[in-house]
Amino acid sequence: MYLDTREFADNWRDVYRLCTAFIQPRPIALVSSISADGRRNVAPYSFYNMVSANPPVVMFAPSYRRDATGKDTLHNVEATKEFVVATVTENITEQMNDCSFDYPPEIDEFGIAGFTPKPASIVKPALIAESPVNVECVLEDIKRFGDTPGAGSVVFGRIVAVHVDDRILADDKLVDPNKLKAVGRMGRSTYARTTDRFDLPRPTARDTNVG
Repeated sequence: MYLDTREFADNWRDVYRLCTAFIQPRPIALVSSISADGRRNVAPYSFYNMVSANPPVVMFAPSYRRDATGKDTLHNVEATKEFVVATVTENITEQMNDCSFDYPPEIDEFGIAGFTPKPASIVKPALIAESPVNVECVLEDIKRFGDTPGAGSVVFGRIVAVHVDDRILADDKLVDPNKLKAVGRMGRSTYARTTDRFDLPRPTARDTNVG
């Protein structure tokens, strides 16, 4: 199979469906934000990861809607320069999915999904009490890749506080994946549990004199 993606300029959704079918599993950022006039918003984004440890920076990538308008999360972060990322786990997957609908800006997804807002330590957007991990972030930068339907913006946030429920910690004080039970995004409408895992130690120095 070979596809020249330049031929799909007028049908970007084909490229999206193809690429998300193999760029997986993807961690999900459940982003809590607040508008300039104080309206809360929660939305999931599966284009999400950590990009720097020093300083600690995470990213998520909201895309423009089919009508080329930006999503509420992007507008809120631009206005307030703050957001919170909650980790999606098995016990809140359906609630996360409830937040994926494109509600009007005045709708509070905390109420729609039955999430409990919990005051953050530093930023104004609320933590999601039902998630065992919440990361408070301040806006570091936004990189845009156009303003057409499907175009993405990468939001970089500097981590200023991390909240981890003690109940999911292992003896070494790191998160125990068996207790966390994170959920990842696959292609189509499919999700993945993280219960089937294997360990692979990093390689040590090897003899480079091959042959």
